[in-house]
This record gives sequence, structure tokens and C-alpha cells, in this order.
Amino acid sequence: MRSSWSTLPHQLRVAGIAMLAAWVTILSWRVLTAGFAEVGFPLLFIGVVLAGGGALARWSRLPAPAIIGAQLVVGGLLVLGTTTGSPLPTPDNVDAFRAALGDAMETSRSYAAPVQLGVPPVHPLLLVGGTLVVLLVDVIACTLRRAPVAGLVLLAAYTLPVAVTGEAVSWWLFAVIAALFLTLVYIQHSDHVTSWGRSPEGEKASFSVRTGAIGNTAVALGAAAIALAVVVPAAVPTMSMSVFDGNGPGTREVEVKDPMVDLRRDLARGEDVPLLWVTTPGPRPTYLRISVLARFNGSTWTPGDREIPETQTATGSLPPLDGVSSDVARREFKYDVRVSPDFSSAWLPTTAQVTRIAAGTDWRYDVSTRDFIGARDDVTTADRTYDFTGAQLTYDAQSMNESVSGAGSVAGIFTDVPTNLNNEIRRQAASLTADAPTRFQKAQVLQQWFREDGGFRYDLGQVESAGGGGADLAQFLDDKVGYCEQFAAAMAIMARVIGIPSRVAVGFLEPEKSTSGSWEFSSHDLHAWPELYFPGSGWVRFEPTPQARATGIPEYTSAEFEAVTEAPSPSASSSTELLPERGESPSADSESADEDTSSIPWVPVLAGLLGLGLLALVLLTPRLVRGARRRRRLAGDIEDLWVELADVARDLGHAWPAGRSPRRVGDWLGRQLAAPASDGPRPDRPRRGRDQAPEAAHALDRLVVALEHSRYARDPETFTADRFAGDASLVEESLAAGVPPRDVRRAAWWPASVVGRRTSWRRPGRPPRSSRTRTATPDGETTRTVDELVG
Repeated sequence: MRSSWSTLPHQLRVAGIAMLAAWVTILSWRVLTAGFAEVGFPLLFIGVVLAGGGALARWSRLPAPAIIGAQLVVGGLLVLGTTTGSPLPTPDNVDAFRAALGDAMETSRSYAAPVQLGVPPVHPLLLVGGTLVVLLVDVIACTLRRAPVAGLVLLAAYTLPVAVTGEAVSWWLFAVIAALFLTLVYIQHSDHVTSWGRSPEGEKASFSVRTGAIGNTAVALGAAAIALAVVVPAAVPTMSMSVFDGNGPGTREVEVKDPMVDLRRDLARGEDVPLLWVTTPGPRPTYLRISVLARFNGSTWTPGDREIPETQTATGSLPPLDGVSSDVARREFKYDVRVSPDFSSAWLPTTAQVTRIAAGTDWRYDVSTRDFIGARDDVTTADRTYDFTGAQLTYDAQSMNESVSGAGSVAGIFTDVPTNLNNEIRRQAASLTADAPTRFQKAQVLQQWFREDGGFRYDLGQVESAGGGGADLAQFLDDKVGYCEQFAAAMAIMARVIGIPSRVAVGFLEPEKSTSGSWEFSSHDLHAWPELYFPGSGWVRFEPTPQARATGIPEYTSAEFEAVTEAPSPSASSSTELLPERGESPSADSESADEDTSSIPWVPVLAGLLGLGLLALVLLTPRLVRGARRRRRLAGDIEDLWVELADVARDLGHAWPAGRSPRRVGDWLGRQLAAPASDGPRPDRPRRGRDQAPEAAHALDRLVVALEHSRYARDPETFTADRFAGDASLVEESLAAGVPPRDVRRAAWWPASVVGRRTSWRRPGRPPRSSRTRTATPDGETTRTVDELVG
């Protein structure tokens, strides 16, 4: 007779948990390469095949060396088929696999993680490594039955991306891996203990153990090991790796330099110095952008704090345009750029909407601003050549006029207004735009005010004295004389005051055609302008600098609209009483409460809450299932009540002598009874026996008698469960008093009758075939089938 451990369902269950633990651990490798799905899903299929085949082989009692050898062969063929398209090991197929593996090794040495698309992929290398991880975990945990040792393999696989990239793996992935590992250890530990055997009658001379207490010890040891795995690496220096450490992307933080220094320096030179040349088959490249200033701290506009990982190199395709709908018409043009040795900047000039670039790994791009910065201090634009592809968008003014607030769609750095901003600037921004019903029309009003209606004058002589400070901004609005930086900075901060996300762009205005046919940008072309965000259109350029400097404005900013019935927001009110004072909320828009929280990472937060909810549901499932079974049985008859009593005993860690008569079971169960503690703490090892709980013993006897009458009486009486529910509760209470409190809690939240292997309970009328006997009478006739009553 086979043990329950050797059954095929149990083998499949253990192998499945081991495979899932290995595969989820391999998911941490997704930071090593782009397009990891091409590795993850094939590895899931390979894991299912290896785990299922291994479970079937172990159930068939094949020798361990044969199982391991077969898994190696099958795993190798599956990796070969995934890489080359055919699992047949023909000479051509093997050569193709070796070539792909060699290219993957070369890529891993030449590019840092994650390896971008456009180069020979490292997928074959990851497939081989992932298959080995799955195979090792299955062999150690299932074939050799050493689940704790398999944790070393999981730990090694888990720490690989941490050692390579230096970045931590997501917490939810670690939690899932830890839960699967603990489950695997617990199940296998229970199997070991069960195989030792136990005394079904609870005799003192017999060898007996309780799996519950040892199972708790296994979980505690596993949890302690996981905790150490988290804490210890924080105090241990990490070793360097030679894989994925090439000149490609990595994780180094890029230092941000102030592009305003470049602007003021080159504008103040006086002479017009050629700085760069652009060749393109497209239209004249105006407003070539160098950098974006995103933070205004009350004194200066700066690029802000940026952690630009080395994964974002200026090589290849860039992410989709931020906030731009697919309905926006666009045309793409290629631009070839050559920079003069006289132009030394840490920022790379490009158009605003770059979709692809080839500038080398010395340059990084920021996803939120789409500008490019040198990766090291010695990297500048001087004497550089590069090319990129830029998208020219055709904006629809009506769409921007009808768009909702964009404050919730961008990072909080683009909506922040310092509390020390002059209150007069707040009041002026609100009063100027009070009659404009929409955000886009408010932006039009601001642009028109700076260019024409406000009486401002452009003066390049202000460059030397400009500091960009909050006090200078207020002075600029009073004097109404300044240059491009001051106009752009003033409109950007006033746009934020009325609830429109904004930033300042620094770059070149308009080039001149050179004799070589390229477009030449010089120091006199340096310029600054604001960009405002409207959902569906993204970051849109405005031009507040007067005509003396910027002769034209974007066509969409001059569009006229029909009157709308939309109620103006508080920021548009002509009353100044509703405007925020210094130290209050910076935004006066009616949706400021929502915008203030725009910087909260809602997606990770919601994902974390959803994960916690699913985890709570999983943990509550055994308790809910157990409760449903109990309610169903209490509504049945005495047989259902007896089965319920058996499950209660099993949940509490008591053995249940299967195959015994009710009276023999009652005798054994009476030895497990204990007196419930009326007051004071419960002892860890309470005294047990029928004399300790006489009332419960009498209740147990009544249950046994009722069950015997129901089964064996000539005219059996129907005994309903509700008639003996009180007796059953009394017995269950005494059984619970005979075990430590921790076992009672485990029985309530993680009942063994639900999560463990269940015993098939049969009513007396339907006995198993093995328990039925047929006897012959002296006259040769066969009597009816009777049930064997043991004891």
C-alpha cells in the first residue's frame, strides 16, 4: 500500500509549488533585458513540462538518476526549440543555437542591464539559466526531498539582478517567492513527520508526534531564514559582476547642471558666434530645445532633482510621446546635427518631440522632460555629431480648449508653486484670466498680455542683471522690461497659479540658412519659452516674449472660440478674496485638492492594496471553507455531526483512528479531553483524560450511543444533528482545552481538514469494496454483504 506522499496528486502539488517558486524568482530577471516576455512565457512552459514529467516519474517509482537525466534531456530540447524554432538536435540546429548563445554572451559583456532592443538578444542565455534554476529546484525539493536546500537556489537566482543592476527587486515579488518557499517547506516537512507513523489509539508506549507543532517550527525557521536574507545583505558589501557590465545602460545617477548658465553666458558674449548646424529634409527647424526647467523654488528655475538611470541612453527608440493622443496628426523628420567646438554644454540640442536618437551611450534622456544630458562631467556638446528623428505635431486648438485639467496626469514637480511666492503675482494671474472660461483660453490671455496688451518691452541688456529670483520676477512685472528668460519664467509660474502644469524650455529660436545647405544656429538665437500641459496634446509651446524678439506665435494659440457655458473655476473669479495667500495652497483652481495629490504614485499604491486584498482573501479562504462545511453538517444528521467532530479533532492536531467502531473511537477520543480553563492562563501541556472533563465525557458517550443506534439498530431512529449539537460543542470545547492556544488558533485560521489531505468518509450504507465480505451458509447460499466492525 502506497503512502499518501507517493500519490500522483500530491506529487503534482509539490512539484507545482516548487516550479512556481522557481518561475516567480526568475521574474526578477526582467530588469536584465527589454522584452523579457520572450523569455518568461517559454520558461513557464518549460517549467510546467519539467515539473509535470518529474512528478509522474516519481509517482512511477523511477530511480532518481533516471529522473534527473530525463529532465536534463527534455529541458535541453525545449531550450533548443525555443531558441531555434525546432527541438530536433540536428547539426544545423545545434550550430544555430551555439551562434545565438555566443551572440548573447557577447551582448552581455558589451551592454549593461537592461539590454535594449536592436542588439543581439541575451534571451538564449537567460533561457539556459532559467531552465537550470527550475530543474535544480525540482530536483532538490521534489526528487531529493530537500526543500530547505532548494531555497539556496532561489536565493542565488533572486540576488542575480540585484548584484548586476544594483537595484532592489520589487517587494511584492519577494513576498510571493517567500510565501511559495514557506509553503513548500511546510508541506514537505509534514510529509516527513507523517511517514514516521503515530499511535492511532494514543497508547503511551507507542511512538507518536504532532505535526502541527513541528509544522509551526518549520514555518518559524523558514520565516527567520527569509528575514536574515533581507537584513544581512544590507551589512555585507556586494561583489562586482562581469556580466552585463559593458558600455551600455546601467543605473548611475546623472548629475544635472544648470542650462540657464549656458543661456546667459552665450547671450552675453555680444558677438554672434555660430554654435551648431542642422541638416534635415523637413521644414525649418525652429525652437530647437536644449533643456527643460521643471522646478521653481521661489528664487530660481532649475531642472530639478533627476535620477536618470543608465537604461535611458540616447541610442535607439524612445518611449511614446508623453500625453499625446494618437489622434494628433504628426509627421516625422530626421535631423543630423554638428556642434561647433565653441559650444560646450552638458545638454544635447534636439527638437521637443524626439522619437528616436543616435547620440551614443555617453548621453541619457529623462522620460518626463524628454531632454538629454551628459552622463559624466567631461561629456559636453563641443565638436559632437549625432542624429535624431523628431515628430512635428499638428495641434487642434479646439481639443485643447475642451481638455480637462492635466494636473493629475503629470508629476507634482510640474504643478508645485512655492509658498513664498509674492501674493501680488497670484492676484495678478487670477485677475488677468478671470474672464477666460477654460484653461487653454487663460493661457492665451497670458501670452497676449506679455506680448502686446501688458506694455512689456524686450531688452537683451537685462541678461547681465537677471537672476530669475522671486523678487526679480515681481520687479520684472512692475518694470515690464526684460528678456526671454524672464518672460518664459513669469508666464510659467502664473500658469501654475491658475492650475495649468507648466515648465520652461531653453534652446534656440530660429536658424539661418548656411552656404552648405544646413541650418545654422548661433549664440544670438538662444532663447527660452514656456511649455504648458493639456491632456491629449501633451506639452505645448507658447511664446510670451514680445515681437521685438519672437516675431511669431504658434498658430494654435491665436484660435478663437465660441462662448461656453462652463462655470469659471475659483481661479477665474474676479474676486480676489478666494485667492490663496502666502503659505496657503498654491493653486486656486477648484480642482486643486486633486492636483495636490498628483505626485502620489497611484498605480503602485493601488497595486499594493490589491495585492494585500488578494493575500487576505487567500489567508481567509481555509477559514471560510471550514465554516461553510460546519454549517452544512450541523444541518444534517448524526453521521454528519460525527464527521464534523472528526474534522475538529484533526484541526486541533489529534489523530483520528480511521476504520474503528464508534465505541473504540469514543474510548480513544475520551483520553484527549481536558477541562476548559475558567480563569487564568491556559497551561501549555494541560492534563487530559475522561476524569478531567466528566461532562464532556458523558456528552461523548451520548454521541456514540446515538451513532450506534443510527447505524446498527434493527429499526434505526433518525437522529438529527441539531438534537446533539450541544453535546458536540461540549466535546469540541474540551478537545480544544487539551491543546496549546497556538494550536487552537491554527485550527481556526488554517484548519488541517481544509489545507491538508482529506480522509474519505463513507456512510455505513456505502462501504468501500475492500471492507465488504461475503460469507456462505451451510446450504451453499451466499449471505448478504455486511460491514466489518473493527473492535
